[in-house]
Amino acid sequence: MNAVEHIVECYFRYCKGCFTMTDVKIQSGNNRQVDLLAYNLVTKAQYHVESSVTHCKEWSPSTNDLCEIFDKKFLGLPPKREGKNTDLAKGKTYIDKIKNTYQGAGFNLSKINRVFVTWAITDKADLDNFLISYNKKHGIRVSVLSFRDQVLPELLKKISTSNYEDEVLRTLSLLRQYELQIQK
Repeated sequence: MNAVEHIVECYFRYCKGCFTMTDVKIQSGNNRQVDLLAYNLVTKAQYHVESSVTHCKEWSPSTNDLCEIFDKKFLGLPPKREGKNTDLAKGKTYIDKIKNTYQGAGFNLSKINRVFVTWAITDKADLDNFLISYNKKHGIRVSVLSFRDQVLPELLKKISTSNYEDEVLRTLSLLRQYELQIQK
């Protein structure tokens, strides 16, 4: 789990009140894993979360990029690559293995919320229409969280001055206190 995935996991634990499983290996998947599975016992909400964050705005995905990312991460479609030995050329997909992984974690296929976390979207004005269209076309629920605009601010508000054992939470707690003390 990289730093971004760790922060996103903390967000789902502290802000969404979820139990979490990180780096879940796709059953019988070839070097494939789910970044995060999260479950809220109170609301029964189930999440499959994938994160890809860079703070360089020019590298933020567009809705066109999201289609290919979602197809790979949530539908198990292989990336478009040339050659006869690629998963694409062989017609190989991972959707059944992803579904088996969900079921192995006790998730209900019809209730999973798929979430993609990124720094920002380049064409944010088109995002809602894109998500409606994508979800309808594939019969699933996919949403996008902005790491910059949602995850970090909400997590920073939620954590306090506690001396957290988790190094990410401790670092964020220190940064939060720094901001509060410098503003005074």
